[in-house]
Amino acid sequence: MALSSVLLKMKNGQEEHVRSCLAEIPGVSVETTAPSGELIVIVETDNIQELHKQCLAIERLEGVLGVYPSYVTTEDESEAEKK
Repeated sequence: MALSSVLLKMKNGQEEHVRSCLAEIPGVSVETTAPSGELIVIVETDNIQELHKQCLAIERLEGVLGVYPSYVTTEDESEAEKK
């Protein structure tokens, strides 16, 4: 599994639209709004390649200006590869 915490920068006035779009994407949850206005979002996928694809899809949503990962882990993938 791959897990990432990302900041989403949005156009002014687009937060509700972006939130509703994100609610439709499996493995994506909005945690909170940062004091500076960005959304803090958790993205969970099966592997790092899917995580990358999911972040690209989020970046293409209407109203999103940028997707900025702040934390990424694939710890359980690494453990599975060792076995």
